[in-house]
Amino acid sequence: MRMKKRTKLAWDTQHTKDRIDGKYMREHDCPYYNTARWHKLSASFRADPRNALCAECKRKGIIQPAEVVDHIVPWPICKDYFFDRSNLQPLCRKCNHEKGQRDKAIIQQWKSSRKEST
Repeated sequence: MRMKKRTKLAWDTQHTKDRIDGKYMREHDCPYYNTARWHKLSASFRADPRNALCAECKRKGIIQPAEVVDHIVPWPICKDYFFDRSNLQPLCRKCNHEKGQRDKAIIQQWKSSRKEST
């Protein structure tokens, strides 16, 4: 008996293939995210009690637990100081997603300015 091939759904991307602890994990374009150095830095940053709350929510007067470690300056721009703790901030998933959307425009603008200067 032949198995019916499953139709690919819109959300079936590489970004949603890997599941850890019941949460979807996305594949990063930056190889630094897959290093032991990043995993240790991220874990120690999240373990620090000063990083327990989402920085964006805290600025708005909302108390929300942090869930991810975010680069304040987006990683394509901050490659030289990717592992610098001063460029990291704790965010909840919602704020991280919203910041990621804003960062796309910043990264695009940064890339175009680099093309113009070469």
